[in-house]
Order: sequence, then C-alpha cells, then structure tokens
Amino acid sequence: MESWGSYEISAQPRDLSKLDGIRLLLKDLGDPQKKFKVIHIAGTNGKGLTATIISSLLCVQGFASGCYTSPHLTDIRERIALKGKSVAKSTFTKSASLVLKTARGYQGTPYLSYFDVLTAIAFQIFMTEKMEWVVLETGLGGLADSTNVTTKELCVLTKVGLDHQEVLGNSLQEIALEKIGITLRGIPVVVAEQVTELKPWLTEHLRKSNVPCYFVDEIFDTYFPENKLSLEFSSKPRLACIQTSLCAMQVLFNGNSSEKQKWLASAQKVRMRGRLDLRQNVFWGKHGKHFKTMLFDGGHNFDALTALVEFITTNKLVPCTLILGMAADKLDPALRNPLRRLCEKAGNLIFTPLPSPRSATPEALENFITECVNFEHSPEIKHSSSAEEAMEKVLLADEKPVVVAGSFYLVGEIMKILENGSAA
Repeated sequence: MESWGSYEISAQPRDLSKLDGIRLLLKDLGDPQKKFKVIHIAGTNGKGLTATIISSLLCVQGFASGCYTSPHLTDIRERIALKGKSVAKSTFTKSASLVLKTARGYQGTPYLSYFDVLTAIAFQIFMTEKMEWVVLETGLGGLADSTNVTTKELCVLTKVGLDHQEVLGNSLQEIALEKIGITLRGIPVVVAEQVTELKPWLTEHLRKSNVPCYFVDEIFDTYFPENKLSLEFSSKPRLACIQTSLCAMQVLFNGNSSEKQKWLASAQKVRMRGRLDLRQNVFWGKHGKHFKTMLFDGGHNFDALTALVEFITTNKLVPCTLILGMAADKLDPALRNPLRRLCEKAGNLIFTPLPSPRSATPEALENFITECVNFEHSPEIKHSSSAEEAMEKVLLADEKPVVVAGSFYLVGEIMKILENGSAA
C-alpha cells in the first residue's frame, strides 16, 4: 500500500475531476459497493466520530454495520471497522491482495490514488463480511472523493470550516459546495449546526437540487424532547456529533421513545482515539513511567484547535506540557491565534517534527506562532528532532498534564512509542 501515491504523504491530490480509476477498479471487482446500504458523511470536523457513532447505533438497531474512516493512528486496519471492531489481519490481507493485484494490472492507466485503492479494499471487505449497512467518511471534500461512487440511503454534513483550501476553495461556500457534492436528488441529508452565514446558502442550494434537508439545530429538540445532553462530561464538538448521529438515526428509522433512549445511551459511550482523547495513568514501558494525565488530539484546523483550547481549559489541564507538531502546509495565518492560545496553556512547550515529509520543522513552527506576537507568559520552549525525543524531554518536566496536538501523524507516532516501548 505504501508504494501508492498518497495525499497524506505528499499533500498532492489526484485530479479531482476524475473518479474513472476507482469506478473501473470496482467494476472489475464485481461492484462490491452495490452489496450494502450506505450512509455517506462529509464535512470539515467531526466526520470520523459521527460515522463511528452512527455505525454503532446501526448495530444497536440489530444490523451488521461496517464503518470506513480516516486517517489511522497506529494500524491501517483501524480505518475499516466491522460491527465496531477493526477488521482482522487475515480478512484485510485477503481483500487487499485481490484489490492490489487488480489495480497493478492497469499499470498506471487509469491513475489510482492510495485512497482509491484503500476505499476499494474497504468495499471488498464489507461485501465479503456481509455488512448490511456501511457508514462512509469522505477522505477529502465530497464530490470527487473516492467514496462518492455509491448509491446511498442518507447523507450527513458535519460542520464546515476552513481546511484544505488549496484543494477545496478559499471560502466556506466554495468548501461547502464541494462537500455537498455527495448528495443525491431525493436522498435526505442531515446537516449539523453550521456558522450562521452558511445556513441560508445551504438551504437554498439543497432546495434547488431537490435534496430533502434536515438541520440538526432545528429538529433535535423536537425529535429528542426528553433527552437533554450535558456538556459536563463532553466537549461541544462531541455533543454536536452525538446530536447529528441521533438525528440521522431518527430520519432513517423514526424510532419510538424506547429506541431513542437506547440510541442516546449507546452514543454517549462511543469514543475515538486521538480526538480530544483524555487518558489517565498512561504507562511507558521503556522507562517504567506513568504519566498521570495525557490528552491526545490530532485536530489541525481553526475549529479543531479552538475546541482543543476550550477542552483544556474546561478540564483544568493548565499549565500543561505541550508536544506540538504540524504539517508545513497547515501553517495558515488564520491558525496563528488559536495556536498562540494553545501554547499559552503550556508551562513546557516542545516543538517536534512529524514522521512525514510534509512536516514543519520545530524552528518554522515556533517562528510561525510567535511572529508578530509574544506569549502572555514565558513557557519553557524546547525543540526535539523526533517524537520519541520529545517524549524523553517530557520525562524531565514535572508532573504537569501532557498534551499531544497538531497532527494525527504525531498522535499516532507517540501512541506507537507508548505501546511498543519505543518508535517503530
């Protein structure tokens, strides 16, 4: 798989006007994507958690449900879940071998991206494992995303924000237009709460396209009048994902009071690694060391970083030891303020590179954040040459909460280090 061109490594997507490659690949595989019902999710933030919650609720409803999300943190199989569990190695290997053999036969024409191939592997697995429903998270955008090659029973649009502007457009409307490219005439779409100026535009565009539209902020209290969700144990982004998922289930299944109570209880239990992922007593075997509190979050755009700052404050994780690493192409001026606010929560600040050729250097990251502005306090700033070296520096700090942030690559690498004892 690693030999295939990958946007995640290069930040260069394939021609976004063409889905010819994956369509041919699926046709030669016998169109596995036609063997199950699909719920398709696009948006900027919250796609993965919303997909995971909806898939778990389909299982509660009695269906065999598959879920396809990205990125993975420590194992590629995390992206393909069957009834809530990562696909087994033998199952993944069998389908991947078949898909790769077929794909190699094209000898580069038509072009297939890494995500095209992986999406085909997921469809093949969902077919062979006889999933009844599959929840698909788009990888990038919507209209020309590799996942947008199926019929669907329902679409979901999570919150739209600024990210991947170099591919999707520089305004919220341009980005939203690409995202709602997953919708189909006559197929309902559930829309999570959006920034105020985007809602009228979405309403009008979807009306003209004959797409039935359900806005979560308008329907949730009507659908779930007795089920008040509390911020006490959840972040705002998490609550938004839960509400969106519950509305999706209600639009599909029109659940009675008992079913809705079950859905709510189940949705609140769903967690995803690396998304505002707060853990206690994390053990690093290599040094026989327990970290009392660690928070992992791979969010790397304005909304995600703002939510992280709020989460750190709400959970009293201040001052923390912050390990921060980001891709160079993510250093947009709009992120300077939330990154500065994040760094101001730190007593110790460690800038580190990512295990990716797209990585910003620690020096570039520090310069980007501190350019034109100084921190309100003076955190102790260090640079490291790797994620493992950053963790070694944490050992020298006091018992502050440890926050790992800025990139899923960094979160995944540090999780590997903690799980394996050292870097892979």
